[in-house]
Amino acid sequence: MTERPDWVRVARVLRPHGLGGELTVELLGGERGRLLPGMDMRGPQGEVRLESVRGDGKQLICRFSGIADRDAAANLSGGYLEVEASELRPLPPGEFFHFQLIGLEVEDPEGRRRGELVDVEPYPAHDVYVVRTPAAELRVPAVREAVLGIDLERRRITVAEPYLEAWVDAV
Repeated sequence: MTERPDWVRVARVLRPHGLGGELTVELLGGERGRLLPGMDMRGPQGEVRLESVRGDGKQLICRFSGIADRDAAANLSGGYLEVEASELRPLPPGEFFHFQLIGLEVEDPEGRRRGELVDVEPYPAHDVYVVRTPAAELRVPAVREAVLGIDLERRRITVAEPYLEAWVDAV
C-alpha cells in the first residue's frame, strides 16, 4: 500500500463566493462531515483555519479565518486544501484517497499489465484517472463502465479494454 503522506488533499478551491471572502470548494471524496469548523488546513497561501461550512454534496461554501474579502478569496482559487494525515476520516466503501490510487498498476480484464495510474484529475461529474502506457498517456473516467475493480492490497486497478486504447480519449 502507498505510504500515507504527511498532508493529504481533501478539497479543491474552485472560486470566491460572494464579496465577503467565502469560497466554493469541491470535496475530493467523502462527505461534508470531512470538513469541520475549527479544522486547521493547508491552502495555496499557507495554513488556514476553517470557520464555517455550508451546503450539501461535493461543492460546499466555506469561510476561513483571515480571508475577509473577494480578492483574498480569489488568491486561493484553483489550489487545494490539505489536512494532516492524522485528521483523515474513513471514506465510505468504494471511495479512495488520491494518494492510494497513484502508482497502482493498471491491468486489463485478462490480468495483463497495461500501464500505471500516475494522476487523478477531479472533474464535477467524476474523477478522471491518468494512465501512462508504453504507447500514450490515457485518461480513463472513474466510472463503473471503465473501472472494473480496484485492489489496494495487490496494488492493481482493472480497466475495461476499450479505455486502454490510445485512440480512445474519454474526456
